Amino acid sequence: MNAHSIATRTAFYLLIAIYLVMWAGGIGSHLLRGAPPTNASWASPLFLFLSGLIVFVTTAKNDWWKLLVIGLLGLTAEAVGVQSGFLFGVYRYTSVLQPQLLGVPVVMACAWFVLVAYLRQMLQPFRLPAWLDVLVAGAWMTAIDLVIDPLAAGQLGYWRWEQAGDYYGIPARNFAGWFVVSLVIFTAVRKPWRLNAAAIYLGLSMVVFFTAISFAHNLMLAFGIGLGLCATHFIVAQVARSGGRLINPATSGAHLSKQLL
Repeated sequence: MNAHSIATRTAFYLLIAIYLVMWAGGIGSHLLRGAPPTNASWASPLFLFLSGLIVFVTTAKNDWWKLLVIGLLGLTAEAVGVQSGFLFGVYRYTSVLQPQLLGVPVVMACAWFVLVAYLRQMLQPFRLPAWLDVLVAGAWMTAIDLVIDPLAAGQLGYWRWEQAGDYYGIPARNFAGWFVVSLVIFTAVRKPWRLNAAAIYLGLSMVVFFTAISFAHNLMLAFGIGLGLCATHFIVAQVARSGGRLINPATSGAHLSKQLL
């Protein structure tokens, strides 16, 4: 192994270590203190950026354009939503996530492509008909938003709704808009992806993160949905693995190393 390979691998594992420390620290602060760390406004955008960076560097170069398309479509949809209230309803981002472009935090692009890449990796092995694949992905993505949004618009303070709805103050229109935008994005990037174990683990870690924080704040419906999503992940992964169509956790370390070299 040459010096470049050693440096690349070391940098990658350092990136993973920082992400895991922030992940555990974020959950711990909510479980133990009921709030994110004080004087740490930098933590949330850095956490989202790190998750996106890890997925990006472990994604095959031929698939990078898909991540860029996901980020662009996601940011465009959110910019339209913030400026006009179209799609999701009337909402605005607070100053928590910086920097912002057209009223939308730039790191939201990372959030979009981490989750989309995760679901593409989970569903691709099944080779479903195009229409069914996109529908399942859109529904799964919307279910994840049912866990994320109550916290992001509540305790985390990422954005605020101007018109309250019935689900933790979130209008139903938001989830309909999320589903429609997800359908567009999954349709745009449905071409086969190279296997990426990191995208699978990062996506699952995000679901677990928001599920745990939901429990910390007694958002039991969101917590229950989060548990269901975690169970769904392991069931889908096991079914795919039994057919030899999904990477085995026992060999994922070696596979990740090959992706980086």
